[in-house]
Amino acid sequence: MFLVTNVQELKRRREAAGLSMKALSKNAGQPGNAVLRIERGETKRISHLRAREIARALDCEVEEIFTDAKGA
Repeated sequence: MFLVTNVQELKRRREAAGLSMKALSKNAGQPGNAVLRIERGETKRISHLRAREIARALDCEVEEIFTDAKGA
């Protein structure tokens, strides 16, 4: 299952948490440039597993940042 990112919400939550893109990627167990690529729009769809880890690192629910790619 793939999800689409609400980039503005991801960025807002990341900045509110005081995290750089690289720090969020690391905290989510992702490659160092993962969040950078998502925020730049280079990564359009991401796996639900990656989305879960990013949401966990931001202490929120997946649905608060990501939507089902089928409905996008």
